[in-house]
Amino acid sequence: MSASEAWVTAALETTVPQLFSRNAAEFPQRPALTDAGREPRTWTWAEAQREVHTLAAGLAALGLQRGQTMLIMMANRAEHWLIDVAATHLGAVPSTLYPTLSQDQVHYIAQHSRARVVVLDGADQLRRFSKVLRNASTVEHIVVLDEAAMVGADHRFRTWERLRLLGEQRLRDDPELVRRAWSAVTPEHPAAILYTSGTTGDQKGVVLTHRNICFAAAAQHQVTQPERHAPRLCYLPLAHIAERMVGLYTAIHDVAHVHFCADQGRILAALTRARPTQFFAVPRTWEKLAAALQEVPTEQNTSPQGLRELRARIGLDRAVWPSSGAAPIDNSVLEFFSTVGVDIFELWGLTETTGCVTTNRAGARRPGTVGRAVPGVEVCVAADGEVLVRGPLVCAGYLQPDGVIRPAADADGWLHTGDVGALDDGFLTITDRKKELIISAEGKNIAPASVERALRAHPLIGHVLVFGDGRPYLVALLVLDEDTAPQWARERGITFLDRTELAEHPAVRSEVEEAVRAANDRLNPSAQVKRYRILDQPWGIEGGELTPTLKLKRRVIHEKYADIIDQLYGE
Repeated sequence: MSASEAWVTAALETTVPQLFSRNAAEFPQRPALTDAGREPRTWTWAEAQREVHTLAAGLAALGLQRGQTMLIMMANRAEHWLIDVAATHLGAVPSTLYPTLSQDQVHYIAQHSRARVVVLDGADQLRRFSKVLRNASTVEHIVVLDEAAMVGADHRFRTWERLRLLGEQRLRDDPELVRRAWSAVTPEHPAAILYTSGTTGDQKGVVLTHRNICFAAAAQHQVTQPERHAPRLCYLPLAHIAERMVGLYTAIHDVAHVHFCADQGRILAALTRARPTQFFAVPRTWEKLAAALQEVPTEQNTSPQGLRELRARIGLDRAVWPSSGAAPIDNSVLEFFSTVGVDIFELWGLTETTGCVTTNRAGARRPGTVGRAVPGVEVCVAADGEVLVRGPLVCAGYLQPDGVIRPAADADGWLHTGDVGALDDGFLTITDRKKELIISAEGKNIAPASVERALRAHPLIGHVLVFGDGRPYLVALLVLDEDTAPQWARERGITFLDRTELAEHPAVRSEVEEAVRAANDRLNPSAQVKRYRILDQPWGIEGGELTPTLKLKRRVIHEKYADIIDQLYGE
């Protein structure tokens, strides 16, 4: 068997607990986790294994069994990571929920997943689970890290320390309990359920098996070739497939040292503390990091030493694999970081593909594309332009309300991704979502994402949504950037009381008009925006316009602003 075949065979026959146990056996004293929260601490792999076994035994004492679901709503912290891994040691299925979900969304997931155990941080998470607590459900135990938040006499409440004490007692009675449990877990068993936020509002429970995860991690390893014990930063919600792979699964596979950041608003401080060698961010985060660097005087940026110091200011002086995904990144951002010595690798993947399917890489980087397929995976483009994927990283399927898993792939094993793209010498370019393509009244196919990206190139504009399906031309709704727009106005001596005054100020309107004109100059005539409206209210997760991964909910926005859109066509 060749080396190229050996890694595939090994990955297909491995489980997450096996990889974790290997790390504890081979590198017991090397650091595994560092949490710089209220009580800073670093866990070695041996210490992490003891804690995982204790928590797993505690969950077993609560009755959590193989195949049952455990919901988690916690910040990025060591406890979250450890109890997630603990559940997989029992063959149970952890599912992390986005911390911004509403009570109705949480209730739906709790019912749909038939969760038996819930693990929460504190008061805010308990509030979001209040509908679950009030209504009959399958939830039997609620473990809360902050015991002060447990107001009331709900018999299902358990403190974190109580869970640990239960685990310690069970291990004293049966020291081999957890080892027996994880030894019985097979690669085909579900290892996680991720509820995709969905731009239409529908939530799907994507079931990932141990085989999906271990193969995806091994395939990514073949591309990145990371050093062992290298630092990683875990800062995105673990409900996001990108963070589950970078901060959890590939970190275990690659024997990395994970640093946690519970507050995304403090990412710059976390980056400079961790100095990760691998770092994934969505385009908006890269834009903010670029803005932080652009505040440094130009004369400090030119020498090799100056460039190293510049990279150190954002904690990327050791980065060998900085990457971007989840949305298109503007070329100007890529070019800016290249000038300071940070080549960002664009990649593409879905929750249903256990993360990364294609990626640019050292020696094979083509900006504007999302790179070539990772080893062991097939990618093709159907006649209608839809991108199809086949390989062991394609998820088991979607969880149904009756507990059955409906396959996501077709009879030939191809996952129809819903993304539209093109292949050139193996490099994939994603142009839009299949369902979001606009067909104008003249029958022209228009990719709204490319139009919106052109408009967002101006720093004043934070969000854009274009419309035009069945219409004679395109119109757009624009939302000013919440951070940049006020700063831009103050720098120009513009005074304003609120967002409405800012959006209506003549100088702002003139600048936006110029931005639209500049964008139109770069677009084909059929893709140019003829009319637009600057909205005076922000778009966000709580308002329903954005998903937890900050993608636009097109249908929701269309319904919410239908009158304004009609006015734009009537003007």
